[in-house]
Amino acid sequence: MGVVYEAEDTKLGRHVALKFLPQELERDPQALERFRREARAASALNHPNICTIYEIDEADGQPFMAMELLEGETLRDRIARKPLDPELLLDLSIQILSALEAAHAKGVVHRDIKPANLFVTNLGQAKILDFGLAKQQGGQAKPNDSAVPTISQEEHLTSPGAAVGTVAYMSPEQVAGKELDARTDLFSFGAVLYEMATGRQAFSGTTSGVIFHAILEKNPAPVSRSNPEVPPRLEEIIAKALEKDRDVRYQHAADFRADLKRLKRDTSSTSSAGVETAPTAPWWTRKATVAGALVVVIVLAAGFLAAHFLQLAQSQTVHSIAVLPFTGSSGNPDAEFLEDGISIGVTDALSELPNLKVMSSSAAQRSAKKNPDPEKVGSDLKVDAVLTGRIEERGDTILVNAELVNASDSSEIWGQQYSEKMTDAAALQQEIVRDISDKLRMKLSGAEKERLSKRPTQDPEAYRMYVLGRHEWMQLLPQSMPRAIDYFQQAIAKDPSYAAAYAGLSEAYGTLTVVAGPGLSVRDALDKAETNARRALALDPSAPESHMALAEALRDEWQFTAAEAEYKRAIELNPNFADTHVGYGVMLAALGRFQEALQEEQKALDLDPLNNLAMVWIGQIAAFQGDFDSCIAQAQHVTDLDPGYAGAYVALSGCYLAKGMDAEAVEAFAKVLTMSGQPAVADAIRQSFASGGRRGFLVLSAHAPDPMEKAGAYAQLDDKENAFLWLNKAYDVREVRLMNLKVDPTYTSLRSDPRFAGLVKRIGLPQ
Repeated sequence: MGVVYEAEDTKLGRHVALKFLPQELERDPQALERFRREARAASALNHPNICTIYEIDEADGQPFMAMELLEGETLRDRIARKPLDPELLLDLSIQILSALEAAHAKGVVHRDIKPANLFVTNLGQAKILDFGLAKQQGGQAKPNDSAVPTISQEEHLTSPGAAVGTVAYMSPEQVAGKELDARTDLFSFGAVLYEMATGRQAFSGTTSGVIFHAILEKNPAPVSRSNPEVPPRLEEIIAKALEKDRDVRYQHAADFRADLKRLKRDTSSTSSAGVETAPTAPWWTRKATVAGALVVVIVLAAGFLAAHFLQLAQSQTVHSIAVLPFTGSSGNPDAEFLEDGISIGVTDALSELPNLKVMSSSAAQRSAKKNPDPEKVGSDLKVDAVLTGRIEERGDTILVNAELVNASDSSEIWGQQYSEKMTDAAALQQEIVRDISDKLRMKLSGAEKERLSKRPTQDPEAYRMYVLGRHEWMQLLPQSMPRAIDYFQQAIAKDPSYAAAYAGLSEAYGTLTVVAGPGLSVRDALDKAETNARRALALDPSAPESHMALAEALRDEWQFTAAEAEYKRAIELNPNFADTHVGYGVMLAALGRFQEALQEEQKALDLDPLNNLAMVWIGQIAAFQGDFDSCIAQAQHVTDLDPGYAGAYVALSGCYLAKGMDAEAVEAFAKVLTMSGQPAVADAIRQSFASGGRRGFLVLSAHAPDPMEKAGAYAQLDDKENAFLWLNKAYDVREVRLMNLKVDPTYTSLRSDPRFAGLVKRIGLPQ
């Protein structure tokens, strides 16, 4: 495409490179357009790893470009059919991806990344050349931007001779003539990285058609086959970059670069603290350099050390873990949301790892409030290890010191410091989880690795709003739920593709039907819960929280068969999520499958020993089977642990009433009213009982605005007409609690009436 000369800029006294079009192309409009495009695209960028364009001009009818003079060689010449020294490979790759990150941030997609367009200076600096095929957009080039046409969709800006040289590095979407975005550059660089590691092209053939077929249909030979010294991590990184489906390859150059930086860090030389020793040889310098006698000594020493470290590893085997809320020292309210947010995010991500039991965030928070000592938390929650973290804010950067501690003796298993821009806080939880999984030597499938590397959102403000929404939702209070909904909606407004935010919004609407009390349109809340859960699933079908949200919405709409399928899928994807087991157990109890329900609630308690709802429901399941003493004992146990948990007093009131312990039932119910901010109603309940006994209490309850409370009171007053009247009104507004109609002892007096069987059938409960 060009003829390049070294020249002197006589005005500024510097040497530059002048690029001219060959004479035969000077009047070719396509060549001229490509030439101008290169100047426009490259001049829009200012990055140390992109060749600088000084100006474009014309002299005597000849267009030329004045650009930075580079001394060195192209990457194509540097590779010369042999693998690069891996240290150089990592250094150059990180530089190139830094340049691509900057280009993509400016809306520039290169579309012709290949070794011939990558330059290595004599000082080892990488430079991206030739933006002649680049496309520039207004704004950032995001993965879902589809406004960048492929080469085949516009005028051919590559001559037939040049096209063959480019073919081997095209992405599948480029070959298929689809619209392009920044991910096409990441695939192309993946092919370059493969060649840097092996000395061979990832996709090769005698004709363009053969190469196109390979790009679309075949995977390249494993990197380790050509270069056995390549570490598995690098092979995994290359494989991810070369994913044919762009939705599962690297989505951003920053993620690609971070993985390579982490690999470089982990394979760099180390030396023992306080002891002057030779640096440990990295993986690329393993050579036989010792005499036979020394080999014997090394083998013996290696055997001793292997036994020592095996014993150490066995003593530190981690099968269960709790993540304590991270602490902070900045005092900045804008940064404080990260303390809970990152710990919750890490908990959620760790819980999806196989063969690792992870305590719920709520369990860890409750335990830490009582005593923040990791050893005490580990003992309380019966886990092998506890993860702690401290966050510091320094300007626009946040530092996180994370430490994994052995719960038996508080010894450190692993520790690491992380530094990220405040705007990239979402990346921290990914890095922490990935490093922990590496430390624990977990064998992850390709899908699990992909899940770990996938960021929930690229928008920092969306992430912040989501974290705040989660914090409000976890309060489970009437006043906190509208705030949670507002935060989740703000997160979605910032990033409409944020699946977890839709799932959170769904659960907030679902919870609102329970905690907000009378006056709420249950129908509207249920519709919104299901709609948002389905949006979450459409965006991320592999997310367990999306399946969980839909399961809850379907259960509350009495679509029990469909809900059960979603519960099972959520548990399959993440068996560590206690709330899924609780919700599934609640539904199984309503269906009369008591043994299965108890098993699910017990699984929830195994994951979250202080889960109030699971403990209360174990008692409720006993009550559904007529064992009111066990229900009372279980609820009292919860009130001993958490005197402020209203759900336990609701259970106590019902079981006391069923046993004829009317005074205790009234006092428990009055306590619920007081806790919910209705002390005057609580006093009226006590007075009605004092003057009219059990009947006085039930008559007053029959005048409550809640249709279910009315129906229950009339049922126990043996007023079947009014009981069915209000049950039908509850059915009309889709009252969620009707799910328990068949098993709730409150309605025992109605079960022989044919209307009861009819209502049970309409709800969809088993006959």
